[in-house]
Order: sequence, then structure tokens, then C-alpha cells
Amino acid sequence: MIKPFVVSSPEQLEAIASPGREELIDAVVLIGPCSVSELARQLGRPRHALYYHVRVLRDCGLLLETTRAVAGARHTAFYDVPGRPVSVCFDLSTPSRRRAVTTLIRARLRTALKEVARACACAATVAHGPRRELWATHVNGWLSTSDLEKVNRLFLQLIEVISHAPAEQSAGREAFGLTFALSPVRQRGRGKRA
Repeated sequence: MIKPFVVSSPEQLEAIASPGREELIDAVVLIGPCSVSELARQLGRPRHALYYHVRVLRDCGLLLETTRAVAGARHTAFYDVPGRPVSVCFDLSTPSRRRAVTTLIRARLRTALKEVARACACAATVAHGPRRELWATHVNGWLSTSDLEKVNRLFLQLIEVISHAPAEQSAGREAFGLTFALSPVRQRGRGKRA
């Protein structure tokens, strides 16, 4: 059963806007409850470089910590997200919250760029046809209120399709990242739509 989690507090938003922390959240979402060692292997980073960031995410409620006895070792801490999918409530009510939102979006787009670069470097990446794995598109157009509602429903459907619980991993599934941005096209400096 999918239990969504919405990041809404300024403390949580600041925590994931910090470079690399949303990547930690994404990895835990993908692999499920894991130790810092497993997380380090998944990310290809040294374990000691993750402890501080894992504690920050735990302390603000973005990671939940449990302990388990592991064969041949003491009790080990395991981390999971409070729900899947993890989404963000974009609160634009104050200048500091608007800055936090733009910082987070910048970090998400950097992550997407890294993932696209890795896919482009792999000769096995499918770039055409019905099993296409790589997209990077920018389009401007005119949307009515009902068009915008339809776009949002489609985004939610995409999120639902991609947001399988880790238990639903199987030999027939591969990990994918989806990043999209939708914003009104506004005239510079006027706050009005073009």
C-alpha cells in the first residue's frame, strides 16, 4: 500500500535543498530500508561522507531510523522514508520560502542533468522508439484552466506509475528517474504572463 509523504516544513525543505541530500532520499526511496553502508554502495560514495547528512535528514523527519541485529555484527541502524512517494509542498508565501523552493528545484535539475549524462555515456541506453529511455524536452505553449488540470493529472499518474515500493522490485524492472518542471511563462520583471 502506498502511503505518500509530503515535505512541508521549512526545516525539511531546507534539509533537502542542500546539495546531495535529496539524492540520499531518492536512493532510500529506490532501495528501501537500508544501512548507511548499503546507501554508500548504491550512491558510489564513501560511507563516512554520508553520516552527517543522514543524521540531518533523520532529525527533521525525512528519514526514519530503526535498528536491527545483523548476523556477525552489533545492532545496525537502518533508514527509510516516512512514505512513498515523497513530494514537496511548494509554499511561496514568504521570500525565504520562495528562495528555498528555487534552491530545491535547482538541485533537482542538477540531479537530472547528472542522470542524463550517465545515460548518454552508456551505449545501451535506448533513445528512440516505444522503449525509449531518454527524454529531455522543453516546450512552451498555451494552456486553459482545464488543460492545466489535465497536465497535473498526467504528472500525478506518472508519479504513481514510477513510485513502486521497493518490495515491488523484480528482475523485470529497472530504476528510472523522472524530473519535470512546469511553470507559467512570465514577462521579466512584471510578474505577468507573456
